[in-house]
Amino acid sequence: MFLVILGAVAAAIGLVLLLLPSNQASFGWYAYAPLGDSTFFPPAGLLSPQSQIGMVVFIVGLVALAFGAGWLLGLGRATSHAE
Repeated sequence: MFLVILGAVAAAIGLVLLLLPSNQASFGWYAYAPLGDSTFFPPAGLLSPQSQIGMVVFIVGLVALAFGAGWLLGLGRATSHAE
């Protein structure tokens, strides 16, 4: 039961971190085109570090929730067949 609750809480926290707006700059690069002939690929992808952490916590929470629910379901079936 503890693992199910922990997984649900972790998934909820991860989802909140994933959906919160990240701290973006209030200015832009629209005034000029520096290095217009090259393409910029960000090293960490297009997600902010907050969104990346949120995604990891959400996935770990879902895995823990699924494992805990499967464990409880297995225990319930084992006790019903033992009688």
